[in-house]
Amino acid sequence: MKLIKLLLLSVAIGIGAPAMAQWQWVDKDGRKVFSDRPPGLEVPEKNILKRPKGYGSLKGVQSSGTGPALREVAPAPQEGESGDGAAVPAPAAGAAPAGGAAAAKAATGKDKELEAKKAADAKAKTDAEAAEKAKQAAAKADNCKRAQQAKAMYDTGKAVRAPNEKGEMVFQSAEQRAAEIKRTDEVIFNNC
Repeated sequence: MKLIKLLLLSVAIGIGAPAMAQWQWVDKDGRKVFSDRPPGLEVPEKNILKRPKGYGSLKGVQSSGTGPALREVAPAPQEGESGDGAAVPAPAAGAAPAGGAAAAKAATGKDKELEAKKAADAKAKTDAEAAEKAKQAAAKADNCKRAQQAKAMYDTGKAVRAPNEKGEMVFQSAEQRAAEIKRTDEVIFNNC
């Protein structure tokens, strides 16, 4: 009987071990943060105090924010650097790049990907601007319509009730009516 209890306890501990994987870091405000998810890329490597076993450096790693699954996006080495950050002498002027045509094809593939990404970003930006302009135009048309309806109501000459400071419905005075007509005319001028 004790053996079964001991076995169940060890299985429960074994199952719960991944849930105890905790990240610990200092945020931009200087507060310690504890989480089961890795910090975002805005947290410098030096501010990460503790990470679960099996997780190395987060340098060049992007978090999806949904869990421990990470996707590598290691930056391409710049001229004069190797992939591990060590300095590499720059090639002599006029020297052919290492790998010849294969390296040139790889570079053009990356250039095409970069150009495609830039084009997609530009299209997304223009689409967002067009959507914003359409939204503003719709709001302007709605304001125009409501202002014209209000103007028509004031032009009938009937007494108009509006809430006062206390929220009570009272008839507008002649001054209030004139001010509302002036405001309505300005809205019509600006939106129609």
